[in-house]
Amino acid sequence: MLTKLHKELHYQYRCLRLARNLLTRRMLHCNLQVTYRCNFQCQICDFWKPQYQKTHELSLEDVRVIGAKLNRLGTLIISLAGGEPLIREDLPEIITILNQTNHFPILITNGWFVDEAKAKDLLRAGLQEISVSVDYADPARHDAQRGRAGAWDRAVKALELLHKNRPDKRNRVHMISVLMDDNLDDVEPMIKLARQIGVTYMLNLYSWNRGTKTPRLPSERVSEHLLRIKREYPEFITLTSYIEQFDRAIAVGGIGDCQTGRLLMNIDHHGQVARCTETLDDPVGNMLTDDPLVLQDRLLKVRRGSDCAQCWTSCRGFAECMQKSPRLRQFREFFISVRPRA
Repeated sequence: MLTKLHKELHYQYRCLRLARNLLTRRMLHCNLQVTYRCNFQCQICDFWKPQYQKTHELSLEDVRVIGAKLNRLGTLIISLAGGEPLIREDLPEIITILNQTNHFPILITNGWFVDEAKAKDLLRAGLQEISVSVDYADPARHDAQRGRAGAWDRAVKALELLHKNRPDKRNRVHMISVLMDDNLDDVEPMIKLARQIGVTYMLNLYSWNRGTKTPRLPSERVSEHLLRIKREYPEFITLTSYIEQFDRAIAVGGIGDCQTGRLLMNIDHHGQVARCTETLDDPVGNMLTDDPLVLQDRLLKVRRGSDCAQCWTSCRGFAECMQKSPRLRQFREFFISVRPRA
């Protein structure tokens, strides 16, 4: 009983700290790259290529240091990124550490390594949210895109297992897709599949600027079409304000007035801190060795000197949209997306 009460009080404590950051326009989100290893060879990613393969990965003690230092900035949503995060066998321990240091750990996975035991271990460790990537309603197209036969079937099975094994109705499981030049018509069928499984659906606009990836943004206007679908399906929880900017982002390749460095940051597998995954080669310091408040000041200085408008990814979109008008609509949609779900 005391353990259950302690967990609930800790959850509410983290919620209040995150809400403070949200209301006062402080840092909200951190991408933490726990590995660059991956069992897929996705056409829309280059982290699986040789130059990103394992040379070093953060240890559990490194993660503990990073979690404690980030705690000085307030409670953050920490996205465990890669590569494929589930390749790390100690991922449940990483999640536990970040939970204990007062953050909300989340992650995106290709779903390949999820079985019943893994689903239970991840969620019971304190993972707040997990998204499984599905980019096409057709299994063959998804498998071709991901470079692995059977990828679609494993992703759908992962969604079913994760939804089934949530220890708390506040644990969120999403199907997530990357919107590209050839899958707009797949969005509605994928939402219907998410509804059938019992999970929610999120959409991220493709970004190609890091590395040597091929531009694959849609060539047509998509915002109104997607907003019509969103009005019809409550499972489609991507923020309205994020979707409203899709047409503009497609037309010019991104959205200006980028707030990375103020609202979100990236920490790589060496602890190097940069504004985002697109600026990995321009770090401002290292979270393992530097003071987090000094790093925050450096990030703010770099942001003020940047006119970057090269993407409109969902991590950036969420953080920025939550700070802009109409804020009441954003808060309402966010509350709906995180409320307990049967």
